[in-house]
Amino acid sequence: MSLHDACVLTWVGGTLAVVAAQPVAPAVTPSGVDPVRIAFVQVPTESGQPCTKTIADTLVADRYQTGNRLIVAHLNDVAHTRRVVTGDWVCAADPAFNDDGSRLLFAGKRATDSFLQIWELSEGQAHPQRVVSCEADCITPVYLPNGRVLFASLLAGEYEEHGGKLSFSLYDIGAGEQAPTRLTFNPSSEFEPVVLPDGRILHASWQHVGNHFWPSGLFALMLVNSDGTGVFPLTGHDRRPWLKRSPTVFGEDGVAFVASQRYEPFGAGTLLASSLNDPLAPYRTLAPASKGLVADAAGAMNGMVVVAANLTAGNGTFGLYRLQGNELQLLFDDPDYHELKPALVEGRPRPMTRISTVVPGTTFGYLLALNCYQTDRAVQGALKPGAIHRVRVLEGAPARTDALRPSAFLAAPGREAEPMIWPGSATGAVPVRILGEVPVEADGSFYAKVPADRPLRVQLIDQEGFALVNQRAWFWVRPNERRACIGCHEDRELAPANATPLAASRPPADLTDPTGWRSVSFRTDIQPMLGATCALSSCHRQPEPAAGLDLSADGFCAPEDAVSAKLFGSAYANLLARQEHKPFEVGGRRVHPGDARGSPLLWMLYGRPLAPQYSPAPFDRPMASPHPGPMLPEGQLDLIRQWIDLGAQYDSPGGPGSWGNRSGPAGAKEDHGED
Repeated sequence: MSLHDACVLTWVGGTLAVVAAQPVAPAVTPSGVDPVRIAFVQVPTESGQPCTKTIADTLVADRYQTGNRLIVAHLNDVAHTRRVVTGDWVCAADPAFNDDGSRLLFAGKRATDSFLQIWELSEGQAHPQRVVSCEADCITPVYLPNGRVLFASLLAGEYEEHGGKLSFSLYDIGAGEQAPTRLTFNPSSEFEPVVLPDGRILHASWQHVGNHFWPSGLFALMLVNSDGTGVFPLTGHDRRPWLKRSPTVFGEDGVAFVASQRYEPFGAGTLLASSLNDPLAPYRTLAPASKGLVADAAGAMNGMVVVAANLTAGNGTFGLYRLQGNELQLLFDDPDYHELKPALVEGRPRPMTRISTVVPGTTFGYLLALNCYQTDRAVQGALKPGAIHRVRVLEGAPARTDALRPSAFLAAPGREAEPMIWPGSATGAVPVRILGEVPVEADGSFYAKVPADRPLRVQLIDQEGFALVNQRAWFWVRPNERRACIGCHEDRELAPANATPLAASRPPADLTDPTGWRSVSFRTDIQPMLGATCALSSCHRQPEPAAGLDLSADGFCAPEDAVSAKLFGSAYANLLARQEHKPFEVGGRRVHPGDARGSPLLWMLYGRPLAPQYSPAPFDRPMASPHPGPMLPEGQLDLIRQWIDLGAQYDSPGGPGSWGNRSGPAGAKEDHGED
């Protein structure tokens, strides 16, 4: 009789027992073996096919293959106690026990025409029951202390900011509810949640705002309350490596996670550790890359860490190992499968339940900053009181599957690692619109009422209308959330002054009226202006355009910018042209998307330096001769400033109020059955 035979398990008196399917030998726990239970996933070495069409268009497609199966066993004798839970399923993945091990969640696909859904095997049940049913793939479930189930899903139908791949968001659902609730609104993926002892959710989050850590952004380990409020970085938002995923808590305050500079098979990399009490300290290496690649980690309160690792430099399979010091002790490795995603039952106390402040049906929340001069960032810290005149609040518009297909995303020749070009964006920046601007009080505080459940970020604006500081991460407010910040990237170890901020003594600035929302794009605002001014005469036209800048709609551009010119026109391509040896995270030859003050084009138009020089010298901005002849009127200069500060986007998704932030099912659907 083969141990690969399928069976269905249940719990009887706290012990795993076979109750159905193919006859197999009963599980035997050898004398003296610790009966700590473990669940894990086996991925066939010969499969290689993602289990759904939509999961195939995600960053983590190789983790959800046809033939994946869920295994349960006793930790210290996996080889002799392992049993298959989902032997006849198309795919199973991502096991997660509840606190006492009486229930087991997992992502699974039973029928060939279904999506990955969330299932549960409970004590006393012979068969797994589906707890989440929706028309999109759902992965990485966990139990919340309040009894709800949290998971990641493609239900929003949005693409990653990098382009071409679908983006995960976090959702939750309660018993008896028909539809899940979306909790996170980052335009790029958020997945692999884990519940901390204080009830907050730690998860992997792709931060990809414009040219921040160009070209691929980076992953951070982000915190959010169980109702989606209070999004905040724990660690990783300000430093490489690029990928940080599979977080797990071990010991009193340890956080282990997998890190890599690129996506290796199954998202594997080096096992690093941070601390809940000191997350900004240098990372510790738990299992160096020389020991092999680690794909997943599961921690325990006693400090134990179990990992899925491949110690053969990619030539063998991933197996299960226990971390002993900085060595990996083999627990189990089947040569026909990769073992991934271990989950442990080890009696950790139930996390705290956090009281929700969300009011369903409310369309707004509040944003209060005590002092936007309070920061630990060098550039912002140099700002003198009074330098910040207003705070501009922006909303992002991720590309959606009901408007675009993957074929709409193109990689620029020679720039394949950069964000893909698509109709709304040629710079790697998600199109944004301005919700409004809020005055800053003398003490640096501001207070605003903003739309709920959509990606937001802010810019600090000076007296001339330039963005002094451009926020490099997305946040959101949930319905009725009161989000308060001490400063802008303030020192986390300092407490604010015990004083009422001036802004809190006045009604908040209301940014919820759609008639006040607006976009600034090249197609609708800048090109018509250029055509009526700069390119109207012979100044910026062929055969001898001034300063070598052809701004006519059908003019000449350099060969390396031919793709952009074909898609967006030569004027846009010439303005966004690259400069040799100058990385685009600094900017282009004339325009620095997201940084009007640093753009050589604006230096020339104003006839003076607008910001400190970059260093080293190859990135210096030469002070070009001032623009000859009449200066553009202030209204047109303001449009150019805003266009660049918003990311120099080519087009916007629509006019005031027409974007429609929906959290419904993806537009591209597969046929799927009840199971």
